[in-house]
Amino acid sequence: MMTRNTPDPASRDNRKHWLKFLLLTLLCTAGGAVLGYGAAWAADSFSFDALGQAAGRIAGACAPFALLLTVPFLLAAVACWRQAQRQFDAWDGEDEDAPERAERTLSWGMVWTSAAQLLGFLLFGITASLLPLGYIRAGGILLPAAGMIALMFAVIAVQRRIVDLTRRINPEKQGSVYDFQFRKKWLASCDEAERQRIGQAAYRSYAVTTYACLFVWLALVLVNVLVPIGPLPIIAVMVPWALGQFTYLGQCIRMETPKRSR
Repeated sequence: MMTRNTPDPASRDNRKHWLKFLLLTLLCTAGGAVLGYGAAWAADSFSFDALGQAAGRIAGACAPFALLLTVPFLLAAVACWRQAQRQFDAWDGEDEDAPERAERTLSWGMVWTSAAQLLGFLLFGITASLLPLGYIRAGGILLPAAGMIALMFAVIAVQRRIVDLTRRINPEKQGSVYDFQFRKKWLASCDEAERQRIGQAAYRSYAVTTYACLFVWLALVLVNVLVPIGPLPIIAVMVPWALGQFTYLGQCIRMETPKRSR
């Protein structure tokens, strides 16, 4: 416990870093002002209507086939799953690194399936946004919608095989991708070391998401100066940003609160 005469390490650290923080804040403020004035000047000097209409027509023509861009990611995921299966099937029970290599390969398979899923959501969202703008007809959304459904089933099918092989490598693991409680059961079957890795990865994801939301918010503010897109995109960024912040802080408070014994 610190006494009144004990040096305060927090004050020492604040004195050490406050000048750097002040200079960086001033630099970011100056950069924001330059970008803001530059965006305002570009908005007054150029017309973006023709460019936007040309981009809309090109996107409308490509919309029915846009989801085909997700196929290479799915094929990469399948290749990772098959490679991991070969690595595990060739395991003689003595090489301790072989199962770990198979698990790393499966992890890359999950990366590729996640990339295919996110890209599919992005492309379908862009396609749907073209409908009220008149760049695609009402019936033109049917093929992308069918492709989106097929993509979701394909992603689930590949992820099921990855999860099933992971459970073969680690028999203590529990959970099915068809179960709505999959994440909860999977986490409950992880040991302490795996939970620590999950926690570290989750915190890194939280930090990266925070900075990404800040960057996207700033970019949308500047775009709104050039093209009046309205406040909805900015609100759409603020919602997950706020949810991530308050969920993280709320969970920290909940975990720090001692549970009352019944």
